[in-house]
Amino acid sequence: MKYWILLFGVLLSALAFADPSTPVVPLNQNLAVVDYFSDGRQTGCGLRATGETRDDLWLNVLITVFRKDTGATFGVIKIVARKVNTKDGAPLLKDGKITYADLGKIRKAWIRSDSGKQPMASKNGESSHSDAYMVDTEFTGTEELLLAMSQENFKVGLNRNDYGPDEIFQFDKRLSPDEATKLSVCMKNLRTAMEENKNKQSF
Repeated sequence: MKYWILLFGVLLSALAFADPSTPVVPLNQNLAVVDYFSDGRQTGCGLRATGETRDDLWLNVLITVFRKDTGATFGVIKIVARKVNTKDGAPLLKDGKITYADLGKIRKAWIRSDSGKQPMASKNGESSHSDAYMVDTEFTGTEELLLAMSQENFKVGLNRNDYGPDEIFQFDKRLSPDEATKLSVCMKNLRTAMEENKNKQSF
C-alpha cells in the first residue's frame, strides 16, 4: 500500500513540473516579408506570421530589424492575439469588417525558433496595450531569429495573467520562393545602407 502511495506522489510531482502547455498549431498560416524604405534607402526588414486557431483566436506576429540615420540599429517584436466574434459559425461583421472580442492585455510574450534563437529585450522595456504586446530588442539576435523563422519552425508564447502557463503556438509555415528572395534582397539592401551610413559617419 505504501508503495502505491509513494508512486502516486511521484507521479503528481512529475505532472506538476511537466510543461502544462502543448503547443497549438494555428490554421491558415501565412508567412510574408515586410520591408521599409525612407528616401529610397532600406530602413527595415521583417517577417509577419498570421494564423487562426479552432476556437477563433487570430494571431498576428511581426518581427522586424531597423536602422536609423544616426547609425543606431534595433529590433522590434509585436504580437497581436484577437478573438473573432462569431454568430452561427460565421464571423460577426460591423460595417463590413470582422469584429473582435476584448480578451484583455497580453502581459508578456516571446518568440523562439526550434534551434533556440531568441533575442534579448532592450533596456527600453516593453509595452502592452489592448490585444497587442510590443518590445524593442537588440539587432543581432533579432536578425538571427528573423532568418531562422524563414527556414524552420518557431513557437510563440503569450500570457495575459503574469502567472500560470503560457499559451504556446507553433508555426510550421515556410516562406514561398518569391518571399524568400524578397527577404534576401531586403537584408542585403539593409546591410548596404548600414555600411554606407557607417562610412559617411567616419568622415
